[in-house]
Amino acid sequence: MLGYITPEKGELKLREFEVYGAYYCGICRAVGARSGRLPRLLLSYDFAFLAVLLSAVFDAPDSLKPFRCLLHPMKKRFVLEISPVMEYAADMMLLSAYYKLRDDRLDEGSLRGSAGEFLLRGVVRGIRARNEDKSQALEDCMLELGRLESEACDSFDRAAEPFARFMGELLDYDGPVHSDISPKLADSARHALRRMGHSLGKWIYLIDAYDDAEEDLRRGVYNPLTRSHGYGLAEHAGESAARFRERIAERVRFAATLYLSELAELAALLPIKKNKGILENIIYMGLLRRTEEIVGENGERKRT
Repeated sequence: MLGYITPEKGELKLREFEVYGAYYCGICRAVGARSGRLPRLLLSYDFAFLAVLLSAVFDAPDSLKPFRCLLHPMKKRFVLEISPVMEYAADMMLLSAYYKLRDDRLDEGSLRGSAGEFLLRGVVRGIRARNEDKSQALEDCMLELGRLESEACDSFDRAAEPFARFMGELLDYDGPVHSDISPKLADSARHALRRMGHSLGKWIYLIDAYDDAEEDLRRGVYNPLTRSHGYGLAEHAGESAARFRERIAERVRFAATLYLSELAELAALLPIKKNKGILENIIYMGLLRRTEEIVGENGERKRT
């Protein structure tokens, strides 16, 4: 994930804000315990959402305790005890970050991508050993995505499909919840989780492509929207990157809203056992706000 999944913080109740922050801090602690301190720099709120969602569906432990963070020593915070769900979210966060860094290296020759990928290799070997089947499924998705992008696929839906499946795999958790107790989830709920991931993946891939369109055009790298919407073709000769964004803004906004509508419908099918307010805030407000920020009016990104 790419930092797009955030709540509308001003609309969270005080207790919800504390719980959400506790998940974020809990993932940080899980990363430190399993993979060392340095990978904590890759911490992402996206995976706080993953941990909140899976914990809500499988009723994983929610034991908050106060602590003082070394980075924020003046203010006492809350953190969740590390659970198998938290450990899974931590592992998937680092694995996703590794793929993003690898993609940056391959697509752009990024020094940051090369260095990050090198530093995470040992960590990723451990994650793959702990999550063998899941890691292989995610790797297959990323390899297919890389192939389609290297071929400059001119169909947005086809290019987005591997990442959508990647997100479906992330949400389809089948590990333990309490110690060695594995979850027992109805097939319909598990299918809804996977389909939620698919819709969320399509939304992320779309929003990221739109957000990066001007930069990708400037650098001459592949972007699924510029390829699928005819940038540079004769009928759009002389079109600027800004004009391109404006031309496709309404279609992007419509597609993004459709994906979020599908996501909300699927979320309603899940047996949410707790933290419903946090999840509804992210799904119904946070993601929509991110769409508005990035697409804006007439394709111009809003400044926040």
